[in-house]
Amino acid sequence: MIRTDRLLAVLVGAGVLGATLAGCGGGPVAAPSRSGEVAYVANGAGLAVPGNSLAVVDLATGTVLPPVTTGTRASTTASLPSALAATPDGTRLLVADKGVDVLGVIDTATGKEVARVPVGLEPDAVAVAPDGSLALVANLLSGTVTPVSLPSLRAGPPIRVGKEPVAVAIDPAGTLALVVNFGDGTVTPIALPSLRAGPAVPVGLEPDAVAVTPGGSTALVADLQTGTVVPVALPSLGVGAPIAVDGDPTGIAVAPPAGSGSSGGPAGTAYVSGGDAVTPISLPGLRAGTPLSVGVGAEAIALGPGDVHAWVCGNDGTLIELDLANGAVLRRVAIGGQPVAVAIPPPRSAAG
Repeated sequence: MIRTDRLLAVLVGAGVLGATLAGCGGGPVAAPSRSGEVAYVANGAGLAVPGNSLAVVDLATGTVLPPVTTGTRASTTASLPSALAATPDGTRLLVADKGVDVLGVIDTATGKEVARVPVGLEPDAVAVAPDGSLALVANLLSGTVTPVSLPSLRAGPPIRVGKEPVAVAIDPAGTLALVVNFGDGTVTPIALPSLRAGPAVPVGLEPDAVAVTPGGSTALVADLQTGTVVPVALPSLGVGAPIAVDGDPTGIAVAPPAGSGSSGGPAGTAYVSGGDAVTPISLPGLRAGTPLSVGVGAEAIALGPGDVHAWVCGNDGTLIELDLANGAVLRRVAIGGQPVAVAIPPPRSAAG
């Protein structure tokens, strides 16, 4: 997550706001060298159309593929893609377009946007239920979450949550969603499928990211101001002792338990991006390990195929490949702009 004022400062400095944006063809994305191993990056000021595109990177070669336009066609308003989530079958990528208040839907086979679903004001986060039936979109300025049916691509009535919701996660069972409210330091639980919000739970001063552990027993909430990760027991919502991490944490990714080459420990490992490093947190012990330096500000993180490498958004306009076993930076891919979110959809063949 990147705060609205920080993103606007980046765009103003780049001479983006107020520019006339030519429509991008959004042509088919070139096939990567290995099926499914592609990262999409929401990078604030895009490669082809400022503020309207996603960078696309072939993870096998580090090649930057043609960008994908999202949220708008010919317009004077930048769509400002701010958050990404893939459907479990890998066929669609969902994009929270903060500048135009829509959820963009990308067909990963063609790289084209196939739908735009109106949501609330300044959508800043999106999560997909494990069965692929539902997306939840957190709307920063509305203080709401919009449920979107993915089969029909229709939005339901907004759900009132806390002030400035900026992150959302759904547990592996698909029965509980947690919404992080940056503006009032709380987490709002939403029961699924009833879509009923429960009382907000205080978790910190400026929480800005959340992930749920593989077994669904704990949510990990990053608190930007205190430089900690706060564990929240599920489903009781009991708040545990904060875990100190490197810098100002802005993203969390969780590796499943070790096996099939995964970097996760016996019960999995959480990786927290912040400062100029990625901090591992062992599960279920919730102990922070030695930070893995990436050399620049680490804004967001996603785990690559096999969960042995992480791909980190650098605030210098790069996507960084990090070996989670030894902490080595393997590649820095220049994509430009200000990368704020990254998603790696599973191969489409995973749909079965």
